[in-house]
Amino acid sequence: MHPLERHYRTKPREQILDLLRRERRYLTAATVARLLATVGVRIALSTVYRTLDLLESMGVVSRRNEATGEAAYIACLGEQHHHHAICRLCGHVDEVDCAAVEPFDRVLQDKFAFTLDAHTIEFYGKCVRCA
Repeated sequence: MHPLERHYRTKPREQILDLLRRERRYLTAATVARLLATVGVRIALSTVYRTLDLLESMGVVSRRNEATGEAAYIACLGEQHHHHAICRLCGHVDEVDCAAVEPFDRVLQDKFAFTLDAHTIEFYGKCVRCA
């Protein structure tokens, strides 16, 4: 099923989601609008913001805050909880299976009697193309 099936499916929503899936890096709303404009697709910045908020609420994109404080978004390819490995040079993002966190969860429980109920992890380094 297409991610937008449960909501009113519009061409701008599809174009924004398609762009995020192709880019595989975090993009701000302004960058999304600029990249779409370079291929002749003009979408109002307010529509881009609303669409990104909708896609985030649906769990189709992940959001993070850049150092500038601006929100940036990336399409989530898998449906399961995952983390991101982010290349510091080109910005490419790969999804990392959440199973990698299980040893941390066990340490928190065993050593600190801490029950983990949520987490967010980002890994930074160089992707295969930039290494």
